[in-house]
Amino acid sequence: MRSESGFNRRVIIVLAAWTLVALLLAGQAWVAGQVRGEPLAWTRASGIWIVWAAVWAALTPLALQLAARFPLQRAHFFRAIAVHGLASVACALANMAIFALAAPVVGATQLEPTWLGTFTRLLGTTFILNVPVYWLVVAAAQLERLARTAREKDRLEAQLADARLQALRAQLQPHFLFNALNTISVLMHENVESAERILLQLSALLRRSLDNNEAHEVTLGEELGFLESYLGIEQARFGDRLGYRILVPDDVREARVPTLILQPLVENALHHGIAARAGPGRVEIGAERSGDVLRLVVSDDGPGLPQSTSERVGLANTRARLQLLYADRQRFRVRNAEAGGVLAEIELPWRTTP
Repeated sequence: MRSESGFNRRVIIVLAAWTLVALLLAGQAWVAGQVRGEPLAWTRASGIWIVWAAVWAALTPLALQLAARFPLQRAHFFRAIAVHGLASVACALANMAIFALAAPVVGATQLEPTWLGTFTRLLGTTFILNVPVYWLVVAAAQLERLARTAREKDRLEAQLADARLQALRAQLQPHFLFNALNTISVLMHENVESAERILLQLSALLRRSLDNNEAHEVTLGEELGFLESYLGIEQARFGDRLGYRILVPDDVREARVPTLILQPLVENALHHGIAARAGPGRVEIGAERSGDVLRLVVSDDGPGLPQSTSERVGLANTRARLQLLYADRQRFRVRNAEAGGVLAEIELPWRTTP
């Protein structure tokens, strides 16, 4: 059904294009006759050029098939030139031969008593003009093919990027789930009531994550809601050693951000800032808008990053996702803060619509 619809659409485009060409050429002939003082009736001018265009419209499918079979590509360029050169001559001769038959009916000016005489006269006056018409059809087919190839390439690249994003997101969920279940396992031996509460929080958190499984972006407010649930689970593991603040104005919470973009940064802060010290530690999450840029910040007051360390899975994942989603319109870096601790910063294009 789709191929039939595509065929019908192409037929309509070909007929419409040649009709437009015929009317334009008829108009030019009519105006030229008026200027020369040799008036040409509009019906006669349009009849002549419509017959000429109709013949070329009938020959166009053949030209399109040859253009598809022998595209002008570098690998077989000279073979394609030879084939289309012969086809252009054949199509030009066929056009003149058929037009010579219809010439007496439409009142063409270049008439001879016989068909052969009319064809011979057309051969001497319009052959050179008809040959380029074939090449124009082939050029149009070539441009359409290049445009279709470019669209297909863009579509495939978008599908590949989407698949990679889905895979990157899929890496985050088991990693987070492992940490949460480990916390619950520890609490089962220390505080069963807390373990049960955390298990319920985890269930709600996973349900919320799965509900948005296909969405690559959510509002910052939704992301912060997810993050608060995550911090609630982690606080059960760290107890009084973990303090945190979320400093995000209400008017910034409508911004669109990648799903689960802050959780790996907070996890990194917990690993390097809280778990690495004996006393209490603090994690802060902030966001602000600066013109067309949204800036997200996660910081901790721990000992900072080790001197030599490879980027953890969560951070490498974050960097890859940002690159896929925003290319060079984003910035992400994790560094030691001047006042101590680790500072993770993300800059994204400000946007409030998906």
